[in-house]
Amino acid sequence: MRYFRLLLMTLIAIVLVTSGCGSSNDNPVVDPVVDPIEITPPTLNTGETVKFTLLQTTDVHHRAIGTGPFATYGTGTTDQTTGGYARIATKITEIRSAKASEGTPVVLVDSGDYLMGTVYDLTLGGVPAAMSFIGLMKYDAITLGNHEFDYGPAPLAGFLDKAMGKDRSSFQVPVVASNMVTASGDAEGDDEDDGLEALIQEGRIKDSLLITLPNGLKVGLLGLLGAHAESDAPLAKPVSFQNDLSDPTHVAFIQARVKLLRDAGAHVVIAMSHSGLTKAADGSYEGNDVDLAKAVTGIDIIASGHDHEMTVAPVTPEGTDTRIICAGSYGENLAQLDVTVKIGTGVTDAEQENHSLTSDVALSSDVSFMVALLDGGINEALGEASLPAINDIIAFNASTNVEKPCAPTETGMGNLVSDSLRYLAGPDLPALGLVANGVIRNGFIAPQGLTFADIYSVLPLGMTLDPDNQDIPGYPLLNVLMDKTSIGNLCQLIALTEAASDSEFMNGLFLSGNESLLELYGTLLNLSADYYMNLSGIRFNHYGRAGYYQVDPFSIQVYAPGDFKCQAQSPAFPLTDLQSPDLPTMLPCVLDLYMVLMLQDPGLQKLLADNGLKISAYTPSEIPEPVTIDNVLSCRLDQDQNPDNGIQEVKEWMALLTFLTSGEEAGGFSGNSLTNEFYGVDAITDGEDTSRVNVVPPPIPE
Repeated sequence: MRYFRLLLMTLIAIVLVTSGCGSSNDNPVVDPVVDPIEITPPTLNTGETVKFTLLQTTDVHHRAIGTGPFATYGTGTTDQTTGGYARIATKITEIRSAKASEGTPVVLVDSGDYLMGTVYDLTLGGVPAAMSFIGLMKYDAITLGNHEFDYGPAPLAGFLDKAMGKDRSSFQVPVVASNMVTASGDAEGDDEDDGLEALIQEGRIKDSLLITLPNGLKVGLLGLLGAHAESDAPLAKPVSFQNDLSDPTHVAFIQARVKLLRDAGAHVVIAMSHSGLTKAADGSYEGNDVDLAKAVTGIDIIASGHDHEMTVAPVTPEGTDTRIICAGSYGENLAQLDVTVKIGTGVTDAEQENHSLTSDVALSSDVSFMVALLDGGINEALGEASLPAINDIIAFNASTNVEKPCAPTETGMGNLVSDSLRYLAGPDLPALGLVANGVIRNGFIAPQGLTFADIYSVLPLGMTLDPDNQDIPGYPLLNVLMDKTSIGNLCQLIALTEAASDSEFMNGLFLSGNESLLELYGTLLNLSADYYMNLSGIRFNHYGRAGYYQVDPFSIQVYAPGDFKCQAQSPAFPLTDLQSPDLPTMLPCVLDLYMVLMLQDPGLQKLLADNGLKISAYTPSEIPEPVTIDNVLSCRLDQDQNPDNGIQEVKEWMALLTFLTSGEEAGGFSGNSLTNEFYGVDAITDGEDTSRVNVVPPPIPE
């Protein structure tokens, strides 16, 4: 299937249409090489009061036509999609026009993760769709999120270089990365970020930016990537980030950038921070951006991204004057912050308004034309690859339980996706399929015609470490081996991830005063819902809150080969029988590269080791060896298994596409429809016969 390479090589060039899409405020960016000052703004004096409006998008994840069934987009009253570039553009233009009539300038920013998430990632062979849109709408600045690094630093530099061009004629939006640190020295791998270093040296990536608005207000802009986000970017190395807010040197590093802007005359400092803001059960806010506001002084506004937590009003952490806002995610909302500034005093008022981009928001004709060009290029390539067009319905969903999983618990979509990975292991041997919640980025509603674009968007993330396979987006799938100890520990980790979301259980641990329980509490704080591992091929019981979520090791049952939907009431054998004379010593496990790299992460390795939960993966070779970063690519699945053709990686989205179009026996279809029979609520709540993860009462002590 080498023809998949055509998907990126034959895309048409995008011609940016600029009529009707004026800049944010026609304010000059202080960059004399690129944007020489053409107007002289007034000089503001101490005590004067001025206003400006901040508009923010974040975590759009290449959702060019929004979220919802792809086939309904643009169909008027039947349109079930929300968000999308054309609706964002309409609202931006509307606000700019209204503010221009008031004489209030507008600053438009994006806080990262504009790439990675839909079929539009297939435009990465040229100018990415996101860059085309951001350039078309003339954003004032953007920063880099963790998913911009999913491809590694060298491909990221290539995307930016192609978008910008040497003369910056096509993409003139400043990219600000204030706490990004590239490697220096001659160590192996240090040259992977040479492309980013070149963009920094050429001034095409900036560590800070000062813009002067038409009313004379000077606005300083920073771009930051937080520690939590960095941990979600395993391919970013050798790039690192000064983001450890418990380290005084890192705090000083960021503080120095703030001072630089203040010394240059900034009246207001805004941080585009891809660091994270979350809402606790009691309604308070926490996260890396709250920590940033408390650790670094002089930042007036944090435009937050990463955790997808939309704010309804600015969040001001206790003891600070910093206001934090977040637009949410997927382009379904545009955040507006109307700001009043008193010169010499700072921000005196800031009011947030959210603009929900539902299907009744008109589509911008200019942006719709751009998206149509993108669609045409992708469809041309798909046609040459004998694949359906992105808008062709190729299956149908009738299940009411295959939405995007958000909670750390067994779900219909989690089961469907892990089944699709296990399906690739074949029908001859018992095997496992494993996928984390965090890489499942979309779900289906009922009823819904499933297009290629819909299916792709469920598992769109990632990139390989192999340059020869980097022209097709998606994490490559690996086939590794796991022994019964590792599988048992994997089950325990799944149960503990459930425990971490049980607020009553967590509060009990915290208030216990018991040293070991407090240590467990500290461990569970690091297990977010994104780390929940959906598992196909086995089922097990744990004892829930009453039994500290401990797994019953004798309950772990392995499903028979070919039972891809895990529906047999009598599985093949208990895990404890593994290593019996008539059974293998280890089971194959199909999972993505991200999961393997996550298990290799030193922080997670320590967390697991501290709790006696070592999870080891081995190469599927004649003499299995522990999987490391050096040999991980030897575990890849190969599309045609022909060594003469080299490795043709199976990307994660290909597994779901294959499974959903494989027919009734394997995929659980009836009349080409996905039904509740296998993935509905009843199929995962009927108890031990069909559920894969069961809660049972703890044993009564003898």
